[in-house]
Amino acid sequence: MSTLHPKIKIWLAKDDTGFFGPGTLKLLKQTAKLQSLKAACACMGMSYSKGWKIITNIERELGFAVLKRRQGGRFGGGCVPTAEGEAMMERYEAFAEHAAKLVSDAFTEFFGT
Repeated sequence: MSTLHPKIKIWLAKDDTGFFGPGTLKLLKQTAKLQSLKAACACMGMSYSKGWKIITNIERELGFAVLKRRQGGRFGGGCVPTAEGEAMMERYEAFAEHAAKLVSDAFTEFFGT
């Protein structure tokens, strides 16, 4: 039997529109691992065009590139996170973990264990 517990998703937003959340982090991590946005999208069951829309939106909202693109050619193309993109992923993940801990502590305070 399941026990009552909090479940949260943390999104970074400007105005009322979230643009960086758990799915975004997963897409960037997969891209880093596979060194390809196309492969990351395929792995996640997402269309390549949707993946690019997500990346384009993130970069517009943040004001910096999160992926470094390599043109195709004889050795193939690919993408890897920029230094700023890596830092953003690390900060978001640390923030989300900290927020989850705070919510868990508040849940315990208000609902017990």
